[in-house]
Amino acid sequence: MSQGTEQVEESSNIADSVLDQIEDWYHVPALALLLGFMLWVRLQSYDRFIVNGEVFFSGNDAWYHLRQVQYTVNNWPATMPFDPWTFYPFGTSVGQFGTLYDQLVATAALIVGLGDPSQKTVALTLLVAPAVFGTLVAIPTYFVGKRLGGRLGGLFGVLVLVLIPGEFLRRGLVGFSDHNIVEPFFQTLAVLAMMVAVSVAERERPVFELLADRDFDSVRRPLGYSVLAGIATALYLWTWPPGVLLIGIFGVFFLLKLTADYVRGISPDHLAFVASVSMGVTGLLLFVPLGTVSFSATKFSLLQPFMAFAISVGAGFMTWLAREWDDRDLSTALYPVAIFGILAVGTLVVYVALPRLFGLIQTNLVRFVGFNAGAAQRTIGEAQPFLQSGQSLASAVIPQYGLTFFTAIIGALVMVWRSVSADEHQAEKLLVLVWAAFITAAAFTQVRFNYYLAVPVAVLNAYLLGWVLGFVGFDSSSREAIQNVEIYQVLAVVFVIMLVIPGLVMPVQVGNTRTATATQMGNSTAPGDVTQWDGTLNWMQTNTPQEGNYGGAGNSMKYYGTYTEDDGDYDYPKGSYGVMSWWDYGHWITVEGERIPNANPFQEGAITAANYLLAQNESEANQILNTLGDKSEQTRYVMVDWKMVETRGRSGNAKFFAPTVFNKNVSQSTFTDYIVLGQNQYIVQHKQPYYESMMVRLYQYHGSAVEPKPIVLDWNSQSYRQNGQTLSYKTAPPNATVVKKFDTMQEAREYVKNDPTSQIGGIGPYPSERVPALEHYRVVKESQSQATQDPSHVQILRQRLGLLQQAGATGQDYFRTSPSWVKAFERVPGATVKGTGPANTTITASVQMKADTGSTFTYTQKAKTDGNGEFTMTVPYSTTGYDEWGTEKGYTNVSVRATGPYEFRTPTKAGGDGFQFTNGTAQVSEGQVLGENDNPVTVSVDQQQTIPVEGANNSTGNDSAGPTMPGNGTNGNSSAGNGSVGNNSTGNESNSLPSPASPLTRVGLVGAYAATLVVARRD
Repeated sequence: MSQGTEQVEESSNIADSVLDQIEDWYHVPALALLLGFMLWVRLQSYDRFIVNGEVFFSGNDAWYHLRQVQYTVNNWPATMPFDPWTFYPFGTSVGQFGTLYDQLVATAALIVGLGDPSQKTVALTLLVAPAVFGTLVAIPTYFVGKRLGGRLGGLFGVLVLVLIPGEFLRRGLVGFSDHNIVEPFFQTLAVLAMMVAVSVAERERPVFELLADRDFDSVRRPLGYSVLAGIATALYLWTWPPGVLLIGIFGVFFLLKLTADYVRGISPDHLAFVASVSMGVTGLLLFVPLGTVSFSATKFSLLQPFMAFAISVGAGFMTWLAREWDDRDLSTALYPVAIFGILAVGTLVVYVALPRLFGLIQTNLVRFVGFNAGAAQRTIGEAQPFLQSGQSLASAVIPQYGLTFFTAIIGALVMVWRSVSADEHQAEKLLVLVWAAFITAAAFTQVRFNYYLAVPVAVLNAYLLGWVLGFVGFDSSSREAIQNVEIYQVLAVVFVIMLVIPGLVMPVQVGNTRTATATQMGNSTAPGDVTQWDGTLNWMQTNTPQEGNYGGAGNSMKYYGTYTEDDGDYDYPKGSYGVMSWWDYGHWITVEGERIPNANPFQEGAITAANYLLAQNESEANQILNTLGDKSEQTRYVMVDWKMVETRGRSGNAKFFAPTVFNKNVSQSTFTDYIVLGQNQYIVQHKQPYYESMMVRLYQYHGSAVEPKPIVLDWNSQSYRQNGQTLSYKTAPPNATVVKKFDTMQEAREYVKNDPTSQIGGIGPYPSERVPALEHYRVVKESQSQATQDPSHVQILRQRLGLLQQAGATGQDYFRTSPSWVKAFERVPGATVKGTGPANTTITASVQMKADTGSTFTYTQKAKTDGNGEFTMTVPYSTTGYDEWGTEKGYTNVSVRATGPYEFRTPTKAGGDGFQFTNGTAQVSEGQVLGENDNPVTVSVDQQQTIPVEGANNSTGNDSAGPTMPGNGTNGNSSAGNGSVGNNSTGNESNSLPSPASPLTRVGLVGAYAATLVVARRD
């Protein structure tokens, strides 16, 4: 043989060796490339979550995970057993938090921080955790897909997972640091482990007698994989206790498969061996995190091990019954009848003997896979049904999955068809089908569970591709097949792959919605509203007393202390206090404000919050708070943002209606109605109960009394028939304006009296009747971030102000107070004012207040003198002594302070060319408002001279002090140097919003209105 020939042979051998290596390992670099792309997509917006060195998160629950992770870092590996820093005055133990997820993140933070990570290091670790876990989901997905469709099928399944832009991607983006995305990782791992275990059992056919005889060598592999499947299932439940649904899925699978095997003449012993061992191991491991000896689906309770042991014992029973059936030579066809009959009897026994357990299982089964959402769930955006009313299947599915959802259905149908036509009865395929069916039901019941459904969609597409490759005779594991590939085989593969392209690689139009690609979604995430709350919450940390020291009580509560549960009602020390707000904001208050909210995103305290925020008078609201705890457990602060009082806007921007779901005495129609202006155009008509609600009186008026204005909403009523009933709706009157302006209240009332399809007020801040002042609430902080930084809110304001302009009204007092994004209020005893004046006369007290943002407003309150000319009132705002009662004394360092004393006036009366009035002034100290000084404020309202006023006879008859616009130094006028928009034409509306980095900026919402200026500076 010549040297040249040897070199050629050697080169050929090297080439073959290289090809062999590529053939054996090509999937590794391909998988690594896909994983790298997944991680990059999920980390694109990383910089947006770090603002001025502070780490932010998106959503609500991520913030509570930050608290849990920091606690675990401080006390590794222990998680928080009980937390009194939320759900005041009870505290809580929430099993979905402080779980394996938080331990894993805490462990990573300890490693990154070399055993002593800073709080920022902990926060950054949690920040990127969802992106990492979201990427890791691809690994078990690949192996599941590989088992179903080969290596190419597994890679294709991962490709589908990479490109899916819906909930699965959103939950795995940087900053979305909830436990959501880690759930599909551990669930898929558990399903993979169970697939391997049942496949091994089908091959090696283990039986229980081998264990009884201690013949471990014969059952080593089935036993080992069954134990691993049990461990993997327990890890999933350690991450998310409500994941007990997976145990139910395994139970249904084993019930169907064991029954079917026996009918087909196959012993159920082998798979029952896996069921009993795996679920027995799961049940034992679930005792490790056991937190309560009751039954609960949301906490580590007896429910999880009970369900696991029930399946373990049930599988063993089915095996025993099958043997008894054989011994008695009973008909095989009767075996399923007996099994399901026994199951029905067992269900009845649980229903009778353990009704609470039965109700718990039934409720959660309906809640998770019942295709129905309760009213409370519908207030949670992520818990709403996948298909909204009137929405088509395509418009819901394609933005989530493109066409891969439909190809997954094809893959499932092929799998079923193959099991019937080709006698393919592999247990692992039935397991995937049962799993996919339940997860699909869960996803259509609650939209959030689509982050689970992404994996079954991916693996069913993997199976479909593998089947197509086999159908056309293409063997991806054979080099010869690849070298001799036919054109039709290539076209078949290309056809399947092209099915995933629309909606995933390139956007498509679906109805009125344009889909987004994974890359686009990954580059569009940001922290959200918490950045607008941040300044006020930071202010709360340093300008309100520490928990335990309100009123100078001198107690303290460790923020990361270890507390134990006291029968679900923690005994708070004197000087602790609660902060009332809607439950959405509870975790922000706990973590960012380091104060204790009454309600939180676990929906704990939601009913109390709803009842308080919608309360129609101050005494009712105070009674709700007073009955929560004892005298030493009081709620001292209330936080309200503009969304809580908004009734119109995109989902999440109008939260006023959310409390109506929890308050059983009211509905949306109690507070609002709608007037149709045209196609897809309407305005919200506010009823008087809207203006009487506590959250509106606080946010819109800062507790001040409000008089109605001579502004009237006018409409026509039109009827239509539906389902045999005559219904009506309101429309704009033809050739007339919806809003009418009158010169006097008498004229307005006369018009409404003669026109039943009209009402006084009902738009913007204008009530139909007088709203009395609050006596025990004062605003102590306005955020510098403004509601006008939300473009959708600006659009709503424009419409309302435009309607007022059409009626000839001005927008001068539209903003009774500054439209700050969020406002904090303090509940105080109030100062008692005792005064004298003309007998049987209404006295109006007013004081101008100024916030540190520069905005001002006037608080007014009224009282009537008796026959002796005496009156008494309680006022919540002080005018002096602020520096004497700060946080060091256990009180609030208020940022809203008076610009002068209270002024007391009698009603104005038209007389000649002017008004005759009497007045007096008085200072109210901070100590008197806080109840530290019991001395009443005294004032004498003396008669004064007649003041000529031009145009006095054109008075509207309103007694109240004129409104003061935000940022204005005097009523109704722009501050010097700030400029006036009063002379702008109606065509000069400004839509610009301030730059986040800009200094104090004023934004004209509608140029036609003088003094409609708002402060728009971000914190």
